[in-house]
Amino acid sequence: MKTELRKKLLAKREIYPHWQEDSNKILNNFLQKIDLSNFTTIMLYYPHKREVDTIPLIKKLIQEKKTVVLPKVSGQDIKPIIIKDLDNLIVGYAGIKEPVGIQIDTQDIDIIVVPAVAYDKEGYRIGYGKGYYDRFLPKLRKDTVKVGFCYDFQLLEKLPHDPHDIQVDLIITPTQILKTKKEEVKWMK
Repeated sequence: MKTELRKKLLAKREIYPHWQEDSNKILNNFLQKIDLSNFTTIMLYYPHKREVDTIPLIKKLIQEKKTVVLPKVSGQDIKPIIIKDLDNLIVGYAGIKEPVGIQIDTQDIDIIVVPAVAYDKEGYRIGYGKGYYDRFLPKLRKDTVKVGFCYDFQLLEKLPHDPHDIQVDLIITPTQILKTKKEEVKWMK
């Protein structure tokens, strides 16, 4: 079921005409809802094939002197690498631009934006099928804030998940901000 759903949603995303406009709305929602003064180190992803475009957010966070981290695939794992700008990226795994630089400890990451093909309203995700983030997320601190960016059509009612799957804390679409856990948080405006 995951394989078929992944294929269907990726095909839809590939031809989605409003991806840039909706990406801007998602980033604006993020900046309006998240109190970034609570965070020093923020891990994002470099967008690939019409994923939500994180580049303007990366640039803004660098300009605000935040520690910005991007993933680098190394074997079966993700290495979190600090970036100072977007000039020193190289084409890496699956044709995705990756950083060259200093790896940080996963325990230093305060907030992470996790890429996915789809999310459900409980915060579970379907990734790209290789398990990189499934292996990476358990290495983070328990209080690291996990955020999902997705277009509205990528937010589904319920997805299949396993007991070891880690939920994101917040899902942001162009039209909604969905907190997936019930506890009170200090990092939302």
